[in-house]
Amino acid sequence: MAGSGAIGAVTAEDLRPPIPASCADRPVVGGLVAPYVNLQLADGGVDFRTPHHAKYVRCWRYGLCQTCGEPIQTPVAVLFGGPNQLRDLHFDEPPLCAPCAVYASRACPMVAGRQERYAGHDKVSEGRRGHVCPDESCGCGGWTPTDPTAPESRGDPAHPWYALYVRAGAWQLTGKQVTTRCSDKGCEHERVIVNGAMLTSPPLKVVLVSEPGRGRVWRTLAAAEAAALIPGRPPG
Repeated sequence: MAGSGAIGAVTAEDLRPPIPASCADRPVVGGLVAPYVNLQLADGGVDFRTPHHAKYVRCWRYGLCQTCGEPIQTPVAVLFGGPNQLRDLHFDEPPLCAPCAVYASRACPMVAGRQERYAGHDKVSEGRRGHVCPDESCGCGGWTPTDPTAPESRGDPAHPWYALYVRAGAWQLTGKQVTTRCSDKGCEHERVIVNGAMLTSPPLKVVLVSEPGRGRVWRTLAAAEAAALIPGRPPG
């Protein structure tokens, strides 16, 4: 019901979509794939709202899919983002392979447009369950936020989500110097962290994934629509 602020009836398949073959070897938590990039908790759970920074960097640097964790073998990768990401051509969500992108567009309640606002409560990893990184060999000294200086989106209104089909690797990593604190030892370190990537060539296709009040749309935008969202992109 466009414009009404109401999202149509949500089915069980919307909440627990079929797991794609690309994720056949990934652990499943509550019927959903535990994405490779997300923080795995020592008790076997997963923080779906928090990336593990070392894995986050590997996804961008080596072209790994953030969901299945495998190298994106096709010439095309998918980047998710909102209007601000399209305007700036800077993306903080690591790339996905095409099958995982379709899965994530249904499985993630924010990307699927099933939430009117970002969650306002603390992340699971900010409580006792996330105190110590369970992987001693990961090199993060306990998990660290991807960008601790980034503005919080907690409680903010939802926005439209887009999927940009781009040439795999057609991005330049970006970073910034920050002070981070180890969650297990409490010590602080100055470090340069990767906080996303800039797109270096125009997208091949732009898909409107979802809109607030409408839910999942998954509609390929016409060239003129995409041009209105992306600076410097010629229509047609």
